[in-house]
Amino acid sequence: MWFKLIMNVKAFYSIEQHKGWFLFFGFFYQMVSAHGQVNDMLRDSALRQGPNYAMDRYHETLRHNDPMMYLAYPVIKPIVERTVPLQDGEGKNGYWAEGHFGNRFVIYQGKYYTHPFFQRVRLTFDVGILARLTQDYSNPLLPNNNKFGFGLDLLLSSIENLYRSKGGLIWTTIQLHHYSNGQADSFFLNTQPKRNNYNTGDFSTNYWRATVNVSTNSINKNFIIGGLGYQHEIDLGGPFSSSKELKGYYGDGRFLFHLHWIRKPMLKTINTVNQGINKREIVKREVRRHFGIRTELEFLTGDLSAFEKSNKYRLGWHTYLNYMPSVTNEIGFMLHSFVGRDYLNIRFDDIVFVGEAGLYFKFNPQ
Repeated sequence: MWFKLIMNVKAFYSIEQHKGWFLFFGFFYQMVSAHGQVNDMLRDSALRQGPNYAMDRYHETLRHNDPMMYLAYPVIKPIVERTVPLQDGEGKNGYWAEGHFGNRFVIYQGKYYTHPFFQRVRLTFDVGILARLTQDYSNPLLPNNNKFGFGLDLLLSSIENLYRSKGGLIWTTIQLHHYSNGQADSFFLNTQPKRNNYNTGDFSTNYWRATVNVSTNSINKNFIIGGLGYQHEIDLGGPFSSSKELKGYYGDGRFLFHLHWIRKPMLKTINTVNQGINKREIVKREVRRHFGIRTELEFLTGDLSAFEKSNKYRLGWHTYLNYMPSVTNEIGFMLHSFVGRDYLNIRFDDIVFVGEAGLYFKFNPQ
């Protein structure tokens, strides 16, 4: 389907003018197509009797807390007037698409037959890649966010309560990530007043992050996850050194908060006319649907003396609404808003409102 779409576009537009489209969607499709179908948190009665059901439900809870994966059409507007206007190739004419491929690939997760301590553990390799496609003619595909590293989830609450579906779940998440955009040019544009080089500027840093998360543990109620945490920059040296221009500019720490509300998947019976036979019999099928709201906040801490805005704009927050018509599929719909410093690599000197609508992806095979 994607190939046919690209061929149709190619018939009307030149490859040279719109090569960013093909790079962007080709990249996103390759990332997406490698995964299997999502599993619903509510198993049928037979699966609930399985010995690993409680562990599966715990890991499903962890996956609900993993990064959002989406492809959307964004509207990005400054809420503070830019001292230097955007140039061609930076989003001067707006944007066509924004895509985020984010996943925590499981290296190890506990099973019911392992030692009780290791039942509490999930070890992951974390990947987060975010890209934007501008409507400009010069280099329309902007430098990506690239985040790679390792994560550890450790259940702190009672294993017995997990198996009994009583009380709440409490776990801690610890992560160490490298964050860069893979460029090799100067950090700032050679202009006055000073401004980040959005198009080809070099950006590199690392951070550790620790959060404490709490969630409901009942299979019969709507699902809630909340968490508090802290993140701090760290210079690992060599190829993992931090850009010196960050000092005093974006703060070296973050207070973090997130809250997710997920409606218990609704079981609906849908009548469909069987077009394959002459009698056109009605076929009944059951579908589980998913709806969720997700909020993420961060508050910058540390030195911001080099940031030239009078108001330092330390607070930023995301809100996501996602809806999946059938949880046995892999794609649903998403609305997303953001206010604060732009979250695309070194654009954080730009204070923006982001509103977007698009497709939401969930790939979490067992």
